[in-house]
This record gives sequence, structure tokens and C-alpha cells, in this order.
Amino acid sequence: MKQIVPSRTLEDGSIESEHEIEVVCSNCQDPISQEEEDTGVCTCCGEPWSYLQSVNVFATSLPAIEVNVFKFI
Repeated sequence: MKQIVPSRTLEDGSIESEHEIEVVCSNCQDPISQEEEDTGVCTCCGEPWSYLQSVNVFATSLPAIEVNVFKFI
């Protein structure tokens, strides 16, 4: 099962990056379906699966940075 969380701006102005969380079988790393979650058995390898997460985080662009340039004489 895969859950995708879109990026968002928090109250303090910081940005929470987009990320996706996928539950996979700890034996064969095959994604767990709703049926497999209900039965507790992986249909790919036939073993009882235990909870393992695969997480992907997507980078966002940085806000503009103000630069002060000083001229020395």
C-alpha cells in the first residue's frame, strides 16, 4: 500500500517536502496489497509478512536568498 503526501507550507513558513510511504514485505520487498494486509500472507513469496516501510522524499526548490554585496574602497 502506497501513501503519497503532497508538499505543504507549515505555519512557521517552512516547507514539508512531498514524500511517499509504501509498506512492503520484509521477506521479498514486494508492495503489500489490501488483500495481503487482511490475510497477513504475501502473495508473492507465500511467507507471513512483517511490517517494513519504504520511504521516498522528493526535493523541493529553495526559496530565493538575499545577498548583500559590499564594495570596499
